[in-house]
Amino acid sequence: MSLEWREIARFGSKVVASGLCTSRFGNISMRMGDSIFITCTGSMLDELDATKVVQVDLQGPCDLDRMASSETCVHRAVYNGTSAHAIIHTHSPYAVALSLIEKEILKPIDSEGLIFMGTVPIVSGRFGTKDLAENVSSALRTSKACIARGHGVFVAGENLDEAYTLACMVEHSSQVLYLVKAYQRSAEQ
Repeated sequence: MSLEWREIARFGSKVVASGLCTSRFGNISMRMGDSIFITCTGSMLDELDATKVVQVDLQGPCDLDRMASSETCVHRAVYNGTSAHAIIHTHSPYAVALSLIEKEILKPIDSEGLIFMGTVPIVSGRFGTKDLAENVSSALRTSKACIARGHGVFVAGENLDEAYTLACMVEHSSQVLYLVKAYQRSAEQ
C-alpha cells in the first residue's frame, strides 16, 4: 500500500493548498483491481500518512469500512458504475454556494469550463447515504463532475491528476459564475 497512500497524500495536500476544502473535509480514493484505497474518516487531507488510508473491498462492505471515509458507499457506487480509477470529493466553497442557488445544473460561463467540462449536475442526498451514492454514480456516468447540493463536489477520473484537474475546474467555473451573478445583482440595485 506504500505507493497508493503516498499518491493520495500528495493530492490531499494539493486539494487543501488550492482551497478546494479545509483540512478535515473531503476524501480521496483510488481503485486498484478489486480494492479501493480511501482516506479514513476524519483524517486531515494535508497531513495523510499510511495510517490514514485504508484498503476496502470494491464489491461490498468489509471490516475496514468503519475506519474508511463516511463516503465510502459513494466511492463504491461510482467505481462499480463507471470506468473511473480515482475519485476526489471536495467541499469547495463556491461550488457548494452555487449548489444552493442553482436548481439542477451548474452551467459554466467561462470558456475553459464550457469546453473541457460542460454542465455539472447538482444532485441530492444526505452525505454517506445510499441515496447520495446512487445519485452521484448516475451523474458521473454521463458527466465529468457533479455537486451534491449543500455538500460538495465529486469528480471521477482515470487517475488522480485528472480528478484533481476536474475538481479545480469545477471550483474555478463556480467562482466565476458566482462573481458574475453577484455583480449583476449589485448592478440592478
